[in-house]
Amino acid sequence: MDQNNFDNDDIKLGSKHIWLPYTQMLNHLPQLEVLKTKGSKIYLENGKILIDGISSWWAVSHGYNHPHIIKKLVAQAKKLPHIMLAGFANQATYKLAHRLAKFCEMDKVFFSDSGSTAIEVAMKMAWQYHFNCGNFNKKTFVSFKNSYHGDTTGAMSLADLQNGMHQKFADLLLKNYCLDLPKNLEDFDFFENFLKEKNSEIAGIFIEPMVQCAGGMVFHSSQILEKIFEISKKYNILTIVDECATGFYRTGKKFAFKHTKYHPDILTVGKALTGGVVGLSATLTSNKIFEKFLDDSLNKALMHGPTFMGNALACACANASLDLFENENYQEKVLKIEKILQKNLKKFEKFERVKEVRVIGAVGVIEIETNWEEIKILRQKFIAKGVFLRPFGNVIYVMPPLNISSKDLTTIFKAIHEVL
Repeated sequence: MDQNNFDNDDIKLGSKHIWLPYTQMLNHLPQLEVLKTKGSKIYLENGKILIDGISSWWAVSHGYNHPHIIKKLVAQAKKLPHIMLAGFANQATYKLAHRLAKFCEMDKVFFSDSGSTAIEVAMKMAWQYHFNCGNFNKKTFVSFKNSYHGDTTGAMSLADLQNGMHQKFADLLLKNYCLDLPKNLEDFDFFENFLKEKNSEIAGIFIEPMVQCAGGMVFHSSQILEKIFEISKKYNILTIVDECATGFYRTGKKFAFKHTKYHPDILTVGKALTGGVVGLSATLTSNKIFEKFLDDSLNKALMHGPTFMGNALACACANASLDLFENENYQEKVLKIEKILQKNLKKFEKFERVKEVRVIGAVGVIEIETNWEEIKILRQKFIAKGVFLRPFGNVIYVMPPLNISSKDLTTIFKAIHEVL
């Protein structure tokens, strides 16, 4: 292992200044110093090798350093790493716009930087769509308990502000409606009556289809998702589907909304879009939405444009990622992982502090009785076993790269068994 290019001094100096995500900086666990990555493995500077069971926050769908993506990344970097999208057309970005629209079965693509910014764009699109239609009262959104759509201001306003991590900001944020996710006929009666009553002010409904990830890995059925679509469309309320975490075969279908017969009005994607190599997201919509922005007046245009929107380097990676999704049978890969997860996680149901085990696609969840201090201990114990898992709340979850080997999956299950 070549460690010649690794300088611990850089880590030491940077540690004095860096502010980490979702972290109490006073007493956090030591950061793991990474030398390199490959496939589903993370190589640490101290010689230890970890199997990544969560795909770097669900993004590294093809494994680390996939040669096809790296090849396209290097070629694009030598040719044209970035050019502003206002006024210039570059091949990588325009090629991706065409391919992504076709892959997602949507019509128009608006690029941005991350899942959170894709959500902000979706909110702005929905608002202005209604304004351009002359409906100036449609300003609020509906989301669901346990939901999470990002950390930017608008995205936070769609979160569960009673139970989620952003509740301290509830009084500062936009006032939207956060409802219980319907589960039975009585719930759906309430949901439908609510939409009917508030129809004149609701701009759209945001939902993480099938799996509410950061809110506790909470699942719902395709029948529930389909019914939400059905009622929303009955009252002409826009459906905005956040597939930043669930898209690109993670739940067994190309997109989680494909478990139903409906299509969203607006779709957000990110994370696995580039195979987890470079930050990029997209907000996609239908021609029905887009056409309401067409007018001689600039006032009806969508006045939004991140500096690095449609970054050529990121789009080259996304095109390479789509090559893999289109040319390899990822649905088959995920269904194979699903069967392995179902078989192996079922064994944990008998453990005393395990409340529930659930699996969909390449998402496996063990819900346990625990607290924050124990969660920190669990994280350390998994690392000691050669596995990187990051339990949170009351769940241990597995969301591995979609091309992980059966051998590496077995190592993950063994580590969970020994730790629990």
